Amino acid sequence: MPSNKLSHEFKVGLLIALGLGVALVAVLSVGERQGLLKKRYFLNARFDDVGGLQEGAPVRVSGFQVGVVNKISLVEIGGRQKVEARLRIEKEAQPRIRQGSRAKISSMGLLGDKLVEIVPASMDRPMMGNGEELATIAVMAPEEIMGKVAEISDTLNSTAISLNIIMKKIEKGTGTLGKMIDDPRLYTNLDSVLVSMNHLILLIKGNKGTIGKLMNDPSLYNNLNQTMSSLNTISDSLKRGQGTLGRMIREPELFNTLDSTSRRLSVILNRMEKGEGNLGKLSKDEDLYKNLKESSEELNQLIKDIKKDPKKYLGISVF
Repeated sequence: MPSNKLSHEFKVGLLIALGLGVALVAVLSVGERQGLLKKRYFLNARFDDVGGLQEGAPVRVSGFQVGVVNKISLVEIGGRQKVEARLRIEKEAQPRIRQGSRAKISSMGLLGDKLVEIVPASMDRPMMGNGEELATIAVMAPEEIMGKVAEISDTLNSTAISLNIIMKKIEKGTGTLGKMIDDPRLYTNLDSVLVSMNHLILLIKGNKGTIGKLMNDPSLYNNLNQTMSSLNTISDSLKRGQGTLGRMIREPELFNTLDSTSRRLSVILNRMEKGEGNLGKLSKDEDLYKNLKESSEELNQLIKDIKKDPKKYLGISVF
């Protein structure tokens, strides 16, 4: 009887030991998976909006998980409210997070759970120590992205409807495009234009016509070159003050004289327009004009008569 009791107690103890062993292995496995048994340090990141980020969310570096979000709290910085995320990072990942690294809120998929993504800086910069703060990157929330996508979709839909209406008009031959596609005269006109263009090109290549001569005649270049040389000579003369124009540019007295003369001529012309003075009366008085005309005609007639019969007017007497 005692032997059976001992055997029963041994079985119970063995069962309990096995259960404790399994529990210990499970605890160690879960602890290792959650990083509870690993050395770790903490970094802080402050955001304007975390977009639903939760404590325990993964922290990744270049897509590789290196920790979790340990705590999220509201803080006031410079009179502005911020959301501070305390990140628990595995110690072995510390060499990969350098000064200048930046944190941003990402999601697992378009509408998945939130996580913190650390964008690493250059490896030649010093490592970030425990309790230091990461710079942050503001990203567009998935809800805003979906809103933008909806706006773009509406725009594309309206554009497709408009294009469909245009295509129907083109198929019916209405509108400018429809007439251009269905009217055979367009093809005929284009063919005629191409033939004319081809004929024109042949004429140009054959040095025929004005354009052909302009493009292939070397005398055009020579004439242009001579013209430019003449213009350069005139320009040099003007700079040196030679010639009338050059003197006008260099000598203000000549310009003043010409200006004074033009003013006087302007006064004379104004008086003539008003009928003042002899020239004004000549230009305005019609009777005076008629008398001068008649006198001129009589004088011409007298000269003709003298030429025809000079003895009639010229008498010679001998004393």
